[in-house]
Amino acid sequence: MHYFFRFPKILVAAILFSACTHPGTRVIQSPPGYDFSKVVTNKLDLKLKEISGLAWDTEDDEFLAHNDESGILFILDRESKDIKREYKFGGKGDYEDVALFDHVPFILRSDGLITRVVFDANGSVRGVEEGSIPISGKNDFETMYPDTSRNALIVVCKNCQSDNKKTVSAFAYYPGTGVFDAEPIYVIDAEKVKELSPFKTSKFQPSAAAIHPITKKLFIISSASNQLLIADQNGNPEAVYELGKKLFKQPEGITFKNNGDMYISNEGVTSKGTILRFEYTGTVVKDTSTVNH
Repeated sequence: MHYFFRFPKILVAAILFSACTHPGTRVIQSPPGYDFSKVVTNKLDLKLKEISGLAWDTEDDEFLAHNDESGILFILDRESKDIKREYKFGGKGDYEDVALFDHVPFILRSDGLITRVVFDANGSVRGVEEGSIPISGKNDFETMYPDTSRNALIVVCKNCQSDNKKTVSAFAYYPGTGVFDAEPIYVIDAEKVKELSPFKTSKFQPSAAAIHPITKKLFIISSASNQLLIADQNGNPEAVYELGKKLFKQPEGITFKNNGDMYISNEGVTSKGTILRFEYTGTVVKDTSTVNH
């Protein structure tokens, strides 16, 4: 009788092991230097349930964030991610990303309008419209990141009329000059992203991006297709990773600390928004790629 009861347990364990190692089972891989199974999760204030952009301020050691509609820039504590300060920079709008350039915050609206957040000497805060990406047609943008090698802010299309199913264009804005590039600074090969993807999904539609401070690789998130693309700084795809929906509910922001730690923000679909921290455990690798200006 003793062995009668043990046998089913062993059998069940064997069946479970077989199921977990079956060739048809997809295992979600982590990008080099990170482990998606080792995550620190911070739940955010309800004001940031629809957090849409995230940036790390290396000078003040704090996070910058905003939500979809309110026109408020939030300053978050570096550890707890609690709201420390709030700055009203504009009216209601579809705001999609925030980026720091020369320690100045810039906000991207979905139609391509870029707003500079100005802190006046008297303590007041206002938003100054810098202009919009100068392309015609109906366009949708969610991604903006600083590129110090180009001395520019790069804005990446989510859906642009000039693109097709095979391309995703990126444009440059040069703060301080007021100059927008009318032609793409680079074009991502969406078919190549599809080929590299470990799973079938919809077209790659960028929702956030940042340059890794150590490897200098470009990390681009697509919330719509649950993908993380790693590319060179000219947008040439190198690897694609799945962002599992259980952990990444709706990833809309990405940023890095100088030590390589990666932070990804998620809108709260049915609960609070979150910021996920992934410790960087990789080694310093010299980037030998060149940037096309």
